[in-house]
Amino acid sequence: MAGDNETYSEDAEPQEEPGEMVEAPLRDVPRRPSLMLGPESSVGEVIGQMNERSVGCALIVEGEQLLGIFTERDVLRRIAGTDLDVAAVTVREVMTPSPDTLPEDATIAYALNRMSIEGYRHIPLVDTQGRPVGVVGMRDIIHWMVELFPSRVLNVPPEPGSFPRAPFGG
Repeated sequence: MAGDNETYSEDAEPQEEPGEMVEAPLRDVPRRPSLMLGPESSVGEVIGQMNERSVGCALIVEGEQLLGIFTERDVLRRIAGTDLDVAAVTVREVMTPSPDTLPEDATIAYALNRMSIEGYRHIPLVDTQGRPVGVVGMRDIIHWMVELFPSRVLNVPPEPGSFPRAPFGG
């Protein structure tokens, strides 16, 4: 088999301290285009747009102001299993209003901290005037990290039992 004699070299890619990576600003993380819709959009329309674009959230904006965020979690907690008519209910009625936001110059470490503590998967990004400029998601950060260290992530042993065990929590 080709590759049987290949060995992994720690020098195969540039070394970067983990602390340096997470201190990068969020603007460095490539993001997919954000879905921004008005508050009077129907829930059905918003869910349809999220599915069509394969995104997990929509920013709900009016003019240049961020009013809320509507996420997959909102669908599960506020829509699924109810009698709501998604064609008639507006997203304003079921969105998460006034979501936490971050500026694009916030660090990846800070975003990960907020996501971890608060249980977010998406955080809206705003400019210096507080206008929404996009969303950063856990998936965006993970993809960015994989691109920084592709051989470390993509060339792992094929069997989970062959990974070296790292101590977690003692």
